[in-house]
Formats: sequence, C-alpha cells, structure tokens
Amino acid sequence: MKKITKIFLMIFAIVILSTSVFAASVSRSMPARVSPGDDISMVLSVSGATAGELFTLRDQAPQGWRVDAWDVTGAEGGKEAVEYQFVAEDNKHGFSFNPDSSNAQITFTVKVPNSANGDYKFTAVYFDKSGFNNQEATTTVRTITCGDNVCEGDENSDTCVQDCPLPPPPSETAPTTETPAEEEATGVSTGMIMLIALVVVGAVAFFLYSKKKKPAAPAPKA
Repeated sequence: MKKITKIFLMIFAIVILSTSVFAASVSRSMPARVSPGDDISMVLSVSGATAGELFTLRDQAPQGWRVDAWDVTGAEGGKEAVEYQFVAEDNKHGFSFNPDSSNAQITFTVKVPNSANGDYKFTAVYFDKSGFNNQEATTTVRTITCGDNVCEGDENSDTCVQDCPLPPPPSETAPTTETPAEEEATGVSTGMIMLIALVVVGAVAFFLYSKKKKPAAPAPKA
C-alpha cells in the first residue's frame, strides 16, 4: 500500500511540474518611482502565446490602488471580446481572451493613493492550457522633491538643476595649423623662377664657352 502511495505521489509531482512549464512570457512596463496621487500607466506585454487559444492574466494591485481605463490589443474580436473580471477583496483584475497572434498587450491606468509611501508590489498570474506562470514588479512611492540629489519624475535641468545638473561642456581641441594656399602657391612659383634662371644662365655660359673655342677662319690666298 505504501509503495502504491509513493508511486501515486511521484506521478502527481511529475504532472504538477509538467504543467508549470509555460511557453508564453509576460513583461511589465511601469515607473520605478512615483509620487502620492499620481496616475501611472501599466503595460503588460505578452509574447509566445498560442494564437486562437484562451489566455488569462490576473494582476493583483496593492490595496487602495484603483485600476482604470484598461485596454487589450492583439485579442481576437478586439476589446469587446475580452472577458474582464474584478475581485474587490484582493484588488485583482483579470483579462481572458484569445490572442490573434503570439503577441498581445494589456494596458491600464493605476491611481496611486495620496497616503501611499514606500514600496508596493504588483503580482500577475497568467495561464493557458499549456500551464501557468507569474510575474512580479515593485514601485516606490515617495514625494519627489527638488534638492534631494535624485533626478526623477518630471525633474530636469530646467526645473531642478540641483538634482539634474547640466552636462559638462565638450572639451576644446587645439586648432591644427595649416599652410595657407597663397603661401603654398608662392613657394611653388619661386622655385620655378629659380629653376628657369639656372637654365638660362647655363645656356648663356655654354654659348660663350662654345664661341671661345671656335677656331679662327683661314686668311684668303693672294
């Protein structure tokens, strides 16, 4: 009996492990830091899903964080064909749909409570007939203050130079010295003049030397 029980438990464990292998994946895009009272955009990107097969994602937001204006792109039949579920006691928001390709995107807006402060976690569980998986992300809520040496939110070098200093100016390079074109032209013409002068002098010297060595003509006979 004990042996049969062990075999049954092993089979059950194998089934559980095999169903946890999931081809699809989900990545989340959200701000790392927000301020109390902010409206933040949440994007859950689905990849590797099976087109035409039911896909479900349930995202749990922190208590008191309100989810509004949701949308799903990449679903067969559009947003109207998406089944949306909301469980108030857990603040869970569910989306069930048939992807029209391997990729889909779930977007919604989240309202940060005015009293929020600290780190808050979002947990998404998603599954289809091949298995299930989960995705977690954390955001930090604190008031963005100019002068805390952290450049974040809407701060920039125009609104808060203390936290977002201007980049250093580019380093200056020494100018390269180039020979002006006029000087180059003058150098070339001077050399040519000297060469011509040498040729002329040589020709004159050769002429005079040749004339000096020429024998005198014989005197006529009487």
